[in-house]
Amino acid sequence: MTQTPPRYFWLWHLAALKVIDADFGPLTAPPENTADSSLRAVPAPAITATRWDGLTGTATAALIDTGVSRTHPNLATRIDTARSIDLTSHRYGAQTLPPTPDTLPATREQKKAFFAGLTLSGLHPLHLDPQDLDYLEGMVTDYRGGLGVVRQLIDAEDTFAAHGTACAGLMVGEPAMVGADGAAVPPGSLTGSDINPDPNLLPYFGVDPFSTLLSIRTSFEADPYQFIAAFLYAWACKVDIIVLPRGLPDPVRSRLDPKEELKADLETWKSRHAADLYQRLHAAPGDPVDPNGAQEGSQPDRPWNILKHLIIAISRHIPVICAAGNDGESQVIYPANLADDDNGVIAVGAVTPEGFRAGYANYGDDLTLVAPSDDFEVYTRHQSRLNRADPLIDLHDYAVGEGKRYAFCPFDLVTTDLPGVFGYDGGTTPWSQIPASPGNPGVGGGYYTAFGGTSGAACLIGGLGLLAKRARRGAGLPDLDGLGLKAALIASCSPTTIVAPGTRPLTGDLMNADNEDKFDVKYFFGAGLPDASVLIAAVIKP
Repeated sequence: MTQTPPRYFWLWHLAALKVIDADFGPLTAPPENTADSSLRAVPAPAITATRWDGLTGTATAALIDTGVSRTHPNLATRIDTARSIDLTSHRYGAQTLPPTPDTLPATREQKKAFFAGLTLSGLHPLHLDPQDLDYLEGMVTDYRGGLGVVRQLIDAEDTFAAHGTACAGLMVGEPAMVGADGAAVPPGSLTGSDINPDPNLLPYFGVDPFSTLLSIRTSFEADPYQFIAAFLYAWACKVDIIVLPRGLPDPVRSRLDPKEELKADLETWKSRHAADLYQRLHAAPGDPVDPNGAQEGSQPDRPWNILKHLIIAISRHIPVICAAGNDGESQVIYPANLADDDNGVIAVGAVTPEGFRAGYANYGDDLTLVAPSDDFEVYTRHQSRLNRADPLIDLHDYAVGEGKRYAFCPFDLVTTDLPGVFGYDGGTTPWSQIPASPGNPGVGGGYYTAFGGTSGAACLIGGLGLLAKRARRGAGLPDLDGLGLKAALIASCSPTTIVAPGTRPLTGDLMNADNEDKFDVKYFFGAGLPDASVLIAAVIKP
């Protein structure tokens, strides 16, 4: 019989992280490893408190991604537009201002020194050899003297920034509204009949709606220099945290090496497929050239190597929060796999309210911690995780064996979307059926979308980092560096917690190997799921 998915509170992830206190009702735990759901259908839980209560001041996150819509009503006052930068269209950075009638006759492009004052002071030791260090210092000198541009154009981030806009909402989205003229207005500044004239808007909250976000726009090209510039710019701006909700296309370090268990006993019949995979991953000299690989030349890996050391060095001062990847592999992607005890790189995996690792989420020894996100259907010889609410589910026989059925979670992360046809929602389904004002970009949907992945999870941890920074400053205590904040986040985690509104504790699953669910729970969840109340209480202690 087809199951009916439970209705859910669309800010459930804030309750799961204890950013808000929400009562979902009594607990009834299901069996540990079954397809039986642990979720409770509570669309409107009682909210009694938030971690924002009593906090003052602000903090700033740098988001290195595809850009962020600065016109979204829930984000417009949260984006640090004066310092946000586009590194995809100009080597030394660009900003875009909307053209207006009084500026059209004037010069449409002006110069701006975005990297003025950039220095490596305080970052040493970088652990680079003398040649690489000289190369980096030459780049810093070049950027410091380079001039970017400010343009009068239609903003490209209103076209390509869907991923970044979704990520930004999870971190700093606020319940802003629009006035009668359609312009975004901060909360509390509208009165009377002017309040929220746009019925397509939600009173949306990110993890920290009182902090700000600096957008550093980069592309998906395998160009190390734009990413070096991005991290140098974040360092120069002295942001509080850096969030990288994606991998980097390093042609060497982004490749996952075969794990030791795949290398063992490769000559036996049972391991012939692993042996074939190993051979293909380690092609012999003379084989066809990989166009995405490091090519022969003077020092083709030099900028990528510099980037790696730069990320690690910066992370010791400013935590670098990275997505673990969405491949379902028992290894995390680069640069999340740089996470180590001696740096501030934080590798973030994903968990669902069913208590299981998200079906796509990477895991393994390099994982630091997890955050709530959506799920993904899985059907392999190791496990079956299927949407039991699919109306076609009863037409198929999914018999995978005893102990291999896992509950699929229908919950998504609701977040801000790039308005219009280029957003995830595509501008096809209105969020509200009530007609909006003429010219409203939210008509036909476009203000909000279902989101997820380890990208979403990393941004939720970024929001917790902002809360911790604000709490620390409000208590009049010295600021936490990257290592300090990472340690505080880890200390606030529990590897056996329950992800609200579910009832099952964090539980390992069979993904890539027989008996894998018997591994230590840290293999799937790192330190576990953070608790915002525990985090804030810890950082305000002298």
